[in-house]
Amino acid sequence: MMISVKGTFQNGVAQPVEAVSGREGQTVIITFLEDAAAVPASDDDSGWDQLMQIIEQNVVDTGVEDLAHQHDHYLYGKPKSDIHERSPL
Repeated sequence: MMISVKGTFQNGVAQPVEAVSGREGQTVIITFLEDAAAVPASDDDSGWDQLMQIIEQNVVDTGVEDLAHQHDHYLYGKPKSDIHERSPL
């Protein structure tokens, strides 16, 4: 089983933010995140708050008001469907 642990790197030493038990002496791979400052870590932030923050930072106004409802038309060239028509589940 592989786990990910958030931490910091200072003076040549990686230090996890939270204690990790049962892994003493285990080999690790350390990956440096370039965007660590883009989404600041906080005890109060939930994963959803971080996700919403990322979405808000990457919003693009396409100017196409029915893009979500007519995505098959714009992606695949299918005829536009009635916006109010619901497809069966």
